[in-house]
Amino acid sequence: MASGENPDQPRQPRNLQGLLKFAMEATKSEDAPNAAQFQPLDDERRRFLEEALKSLTVDVVQELEKSMNVLLNNESDENAKIDALETVTDFVEDIDTANDFFKVGGFVIIKPGLESSSAEVRSRTLRLIVALAQCNPFCQQHLLELNILPKLIELLADEVTVAQDAVSAASAMVRQYEPCAKAFIEIGGLECIVKCLQSDNEKVCIRSSFLMVSLSKEYAPVMDKFIKLNAIECVLAWIELSDRKLEMGLSALSTLAECKEGVQRCRTDSTLKEKLDMIIELGQGKDRFWAPTDVAQTLLKLCYSGEQDGADR
Repeated sequence: MASGENPDQPRQPRNLQGLLKFAMEATKSEDAPNAAQFQPLDDERRRFLEEALKSLTVDVVQELEKSMNVLLNNESDENAKIDALETVTDFVEDIDTANDFFKVGGFVIIKPGLESSSAEVRSRTLRLIVALAQCNPFCQQHLLELNILPKLIELLADEVTVAQDAVSAASAMVRQYEPCAKAFIEIGGLECIVKCLQSDNEKVCIRSSFLMVSLSKEYAPVMDKFIKLNAIECVLAWIELSDRKLEMGLSALSTLAECKEGVQRCRTDSTLKEKLDMIIELGQGKDRFWAPTDVAQTLLKLCYSGEQDGADR
């Protein structure tokens, strides 16, 4: 035994078999009270475990750079680019890797991806932006400097699958990062979001409504702007039991009805109170919690309680 080694500690592994034995010794206190039995690995199991161990030691930066090369190569076909974007997106879900991706020059792939002739490549690039920007001020700042917000707004009018991802990308960039939110507002982002509330596509509507609610809660003047843009009138059309956007619509109205003007606009729909009463009644008759019930009760209280004209904020 080498000098200084603790005889009570298992010997450090020197090969695959030793690694397995080391792991089993280290965790044997957690096992059932039976003696461990070690047997030689057959070739098939050895190969499987060797491949598994290799997969745990990926050089992330190398993989990112390989994907970047694919995306920047004009000879790469659509499928290769989609696979490369998926690889990068998987890696940058980790915030440290997202920051490293910027540091190795990875953001150079974003503009070409957004301008690709392939709708799927555009969508995958937008999803990459979501992964990079989500709750990450460092990447939000550098994405803002890339000046892609105008392109994201343009893509809101793209085909449906791209538009859905464009809303999500804009949302990830502007939420909880005031410089992006300010830039988004200055180039007409709020007007575009209200237009998206009128989309025939459910996901575009719901994601736009989520962004509207988030911005309204973060910035009071933004709520006033959405109200003036007739966002409430757009969402009131969703308050139907048969509408799959019902819950999101109730949530949006509950947020916008936290001010006097919002309450007054909600009350212009003469059928709203009756609909809310019906939603609440149906919820009480269900065996389990029905999500719209609580939000409907909140909206009913805001719009039709004793303070019928709404409370000043």
